[in-house]
This record gives sequence, structure tokens and C-alpha cells, in this order.
Amino acid sequence: MLPSLRLGLALALRATDHGRFRALSALLMSLIGCALLVVVLSLLDAGRPRSLAPGIAASDVFELILPGIVALAIGLPVLAAAAATGRMSEQDRSRRMARLHLLGMRRRDQVLIGVGESLPPALIGAVGGMAVGALLVPWVGKMLLEMTPSPSVAPAAVIVAFAVPLCLVAGAATSARRTHGEDLERARGEVARRPGLWRAAILVIGLVMLMLSWSLPRLSNAPLVVLFLGGAGLAALGSLLLPALLVRRSADVLVRAGTPVTVVAGRRLQSQPAVLGRVLGALVIGVVVTTAAQGLVSVLSATPIYQAGRHYREVEAVAETWVPDQASVADLEGAVERVGGARNIIYSAQGFVVAAGSTPGEYSFQALISTCKELRILRPEVGDCRDDRVAWIPASRDLDLGTPPQGTVDLFSTEYDEATGGFGDPVLQLDVAEKDLVRVPGVPAWQETDPAPTLFVPRALVPHEQLWQFGRLEATITADPRPDLPAELQAEGIDAHIGWTAEDFAPYHATIDTIRLLNLVVLAVGLGAFLLGTADLAIGRRQEHARLRLLGTPVGVLRRAHWLEVALPLVVGGGAALAIGHLVAVAFVETGNRGMDPGLTTHLGISSLTGPVLAVVGGSVAIALLTSLGIGAPLRSDHIRRA
Repeated sequence: MLPSLRLGLALALRATDHGRFRALSALLMSLIGCALLVVVLSLLDAGRPRSLAPGIAASDVFELILPGIVALAIGLPVLAAAAATGRMSEQDRSRRMARLHLLGMRRRDQVLIGVGESLPPALIGAVGGMAVGALLVPWVGKMLLEMTPSPSVAPAAVIVAFAVPLCLVAGAATSARRTHGEDLERARGEVARRPGLWRAAILVIGLVMLMLSWSLPRLSNAPLVVLFLGGAGLAALGSLLLPALLVRRSADVLVRAGTPVTVVAGRRLQSQPAVLGRVLGALVIGVVVTTAAQGLVSVLSATPIYQAGRHYREVEAVAETWVPDQASVADLEGAVERVGGARNIIYSAQGFVVAAGSTPGEYSFQALISTCKELRILRPEVGDCRDDRVAWIPASRDLDLGTPPQGTVDLFSTEYDEATGGFGDPVLQLDVAEKDLVRVPGVPAWQETDPAPTLFVPRALVPHEQLWQFGRLEATITADPRPDLPAELQAEGIDAHIGWTAEDFAPYHATIDTIRLLNLVVLAVGLGAFLLGTADLAIGRRQEHARLRLLGTPVGVLRRAHWLEVALPLVVGGGAALAIGHLVAVAFVETGNRGMDPGLTTHLGISSLTGPVLAVVGGSVAIALLTSLGIGAPLRSDHIRRA
């Protein structure tokens, strides 16, 4: 047992530069992967039950689902990258193991060699990663979630983090049972097997389930969840299996093209399509996760709370307050001047509306007394306003409130008179126009402040002394963009408020920023794994490059063939992953639209793919350039001897 382990360690550290590169890759992947898992899982454990966005839902179900989604979004690419790193240089190691088996080595000893080759760097990286993760937990928690968790990590995080070295070691120690003839074949040089079409069948089944989840009407919750989660899972699995099939089919096309560059690149891709599929695995999962996450970002960004908060911070800040009497107007205007940046102060009155001769009740229709210019600010969804006409603002939807009074109406104060047990005498009597105002389509849902019918009364028709008989006025202050205008006014002694507060906006903003940061992390893990895998393949081809150059093949042809060999799997695998992830995101958004008010629904467009596409293309170009740097280097004597 010990001799086999020592032999594996010697192969990793002392045999070749290629072996040392594999050991360094295993150490780095284990360190980074464990650190990421420890940080993410520890923050999720510390943040529960507040979760990442407590304002979205208060149920325990949400508090359990969102941490699970985030953990899987980070965990799956990390574990896929670890497994792919463990399978690095699979052709060379498979050929080596076949030769050792032909010489009489047992399968158990072959497995122990794989363990000895990968376990030490994986364990060192895991311990270092957990230590680094524990140190990063307080800093990342303060930056993302505005909390300071203790440096000690969650026990679950430590347990899950050990899955990284286990996946890495499992990938390196795998020793398949083969016949004597298969060992001879592998010892001479592996003959690639053509990937089967069953890989595409799994993906098709998953995509069909996803499309059914939002297209079938009147589905109950149970089958809806099964269709969506089952379809998403099968689609993710299919995205891992499909690249090998697509790479092999594309390689056949390249070979038939017949040019030197396409033939070299095509033959290489034909020889190991499954290996390239595994190299792409972490990147494919990362692209699927990142693209699918755009659906959650789209849903959160469409919420009224988030849209209002963005408007206050980027377009115009708004605050409201009550003005009890005329003496308070000067105090309010002085406070607004001290805060600075004010654009408008709008005073409006409210009253109850009843048919002439009637008495108002607690749920009577209301009137809004203002001007058309101010109405465009207070109620941007209302149009066709005139300052010489009293008219109803119609209801935005059926609220079963009855028919608003027409013709001559009485307006009452909204302040209840305890002495008389009512709302006093009518303040004003007016005639209502037959033609209602209109609601302008396309106004964001958060700006539709009142769906009920409201009587618009131009201020020009209300004498000044009667305006104050309606009781206190409502003042609406608009100012230059800022995070929290009500808080600034409160600091000046004004009891200001607004419908959507900064406290409401903060968790949504933090959640969206966290998702975007996690997307970058996931893509970085996937691109990093692809960089290591591609560099491993490039190192393994030194002898092949030496043979081709000794035969007179120009360096430019080899370099362009390498670029094509890197680009093609990325185009077919990355493109498929983008399409699959986008379909998962669309299914998530459309499923959430079921039963919602049309004004609150959201839809995901192709523009959501811009970020993932740019990240994959930019990272891929950089990887292709980095891994091609050594192709034109002078031939070394050992490369010539082995060629």
C-alpha cells in the first residue's frame, strides 16, 4: 500500500514538469474551491433567518429555498471544476496505467497511485482554503450583508468543503476495469469512442419539461414544481453531456474542410471529445447558472420597491409630509431649503365626495385638490387633465367599490368631528364633468399610487379660505436624487415619509448585488478550470508539436490550430449553455407571472445575455492567447528525443 502511495507522490512531484503542473492545479483548485464554499455557506448560515432579501417573502419556505439555490449555484461549478482537475491528463495517465497493468500491477495499486498523486496537494489546498475562507467571512459579510459574522465557520461549511478534495481525488484515482485487449489498445494510444446521441435526448426531455411548466394552463403547484425543477435539473445535466457530442460532430466538419489548420485542430478534437467535455464542465455549469440567475435578477428588479428606490437614487427623490396649518408652511419650506436640492413643493388637499345632500361615511370616495401641472407629478399615470373641469380619475381595475357619484356633488373634510359625530358641513359643492380623465398606459406599477376612483378638483375652482377647511394639506417634496430624502427632512424636524422607504429598498439592492457578484465568482471558477484544463492539454501536446515542427509544419499553423481547438468547444458548449440557462430563466420568470396582475408581470429579453456572453468571450480570448504562448518556443533536446 505505502509503496504505491509513494510512487503516486513521486509521479506528481518529481517525474515531469507536467506532473508538477497537475499537482499545482490540484492545490489551487482545492484551495480556491474550499475557500469559496466556506465563505458562501458560512454567510448563509449566519444570515438565516433574515436570508438575503427578507422583504421578498416572510415564509420559512423562502428562507430555506434561497440559501439552497445559492449554495448549489456556487457548489456545483466548484465540484465540477475539482472533478475536471482530478481528471487532467487522463489520456497520459490512462496509457500509463494500462502499461503498468500489462506488467502485472493490480487494480488496487493503480487506485492507490492515483490517490498518492492527488491527495497531498488536494488536502494541503483544502486546509489552506478553509483557513483563508474563515478569515474572509467577517470581511465579506460586512461588505455584502452588512453583518459581521464571527471568524469561526459553520460546521456544515467545513463538511461540505471536504467534498472538493474528495471530488478531485476521486477523479484522479478512478481505474476502470478493462480487458487485456483494451489495455493493449490504451497502452499504444487511446482510440476515442464516438459520443452517443443519448446525450442530446436528456437535454431535450429537460427542455420540454421547462416549456410545459409555463405553457400548460391551470397547473396546480405540485406538478408545476416537478416540471420546473425536474426540467431545470435535466437541462443542467444535458448541458454537461452535450458538449462532447457537439465537439465530435464539429470536429468531423473541420477535418472534412481539408485545410492544414482545420485538419490539425479537427484531429485533435476527434481524439478526445469527452476530455474536452470534462474540461468545459465547470464553465458550462457556470454559464448555465449565471444565465439562469438573470431570471431572478429580472424578477427582483421589476418589484415596485426596487424600482421606486432606483428612481429616488437616480432620477428624483420624493418625500411627503402633512401640513396641519398655514403657520407650518414656513417651517417646512425652511427645512427644505436647509436640506438643499429641492425641485418642487406641492400642496394638495383631500376630501370626501358624496352626491349632493348625502352624508359621507368612512369608505366614501375621495377628492384630490391640486393643479394639472402638479397632478402630472403626483399621479403620472393620469392624463387629459384641465384646470377648469372637475372630473373623475377612473379606477385602474375593478375594485367592487360601486359607481362614483355624478352631476352635483358635495365635498367634505376628511377630519372626523368628535363633537358632532360626523365630518361636519359640506365645504364645497361642485358639478362633475361627464367625461372622465384617462389613465396613461406604460407607467411603472410603483407610480400608480391609488387604483380607486378619485375626483380631481382643480385648485382654481377652490377659494383659498375654503382650501384649509378640508383640514391639513399634504406636501409632496421632490429633490435631486439621493438615497433617503425623508430621513434628511426628519433630521430637520419634519415628520416626512414615503411609500417605499430606504429600509425596504436595501435588502432587494443587496440581493441583486450579491447575485451579480456570485455570477462573477461562478464564471471565474469556470474560466479558471477551463484555463487549467486547456493549459494541461497544451503541455501534453509538446511532443506532438515537436514532431510536427520537425516535419516542417509552420508555427503559425500550429498556433491557429490551437486557437481553433480552444474556440470551437467554447462556441458550441458555451452557446448551448447560454441557450439552456436563458430558457431556465425564462421558465422561472413566466412561471412566476401566473396569476399576477398584468401591470406587475415581467418578461426576460435577449439583452439579459449580454453580460454572460461578454464574460465568456473575453475570458476565452484571454485563455486562448495565454495557452498559445509556448507554441513557438525553441525546441528543447528532451522534446526532440521524445518526438
